[in-house]
Amino acid sequence: MGLLDSFSSSSSASGSTSAKGVNDIPAPRSDSSVNAPPPEQHRRVVDFVREAPSAKYTFDSRANREDPDAELCRYNPDGGRSCIKLAMHSAALFKSMQALGFYCALPAEPTRTHMECNHIPR
Repeated sequence: MGLLDSFSSSSSASGSTSAKGVNDIPAPRSDSSVNAPPPEQHRRVVDFVREAPSAKYTFDSRANREDPDAELCRYNPDGGRSCIKLAMHSAALFKSMQALGFYCALPAEPTRTHMECNHIPR
């Protein structure tokens, strides 16, 4: 008797006809549906980034755990900042920035919670 035979015979010996285990695992969701940015908000991000595609962008990665409320900022060459408010979660904003060719990561300093996004030249 093989290993699989002992498992199938032990479950039938208990009198249970419902099988639990690998067959109950739901199919994985497509990556495109996980944290997908709302189309109208993504368009706002695209328009904002198009104004200065080589700038460094930042957004807070923990400010909006529950509410879809994010602020995307960029640093201007004169030292100032330009920001827009968006109705999206930071995970969706992260995905939106990645789709535009940006690499976003936390800074090296552990007390910082914002994400820094730099454009990756292609």
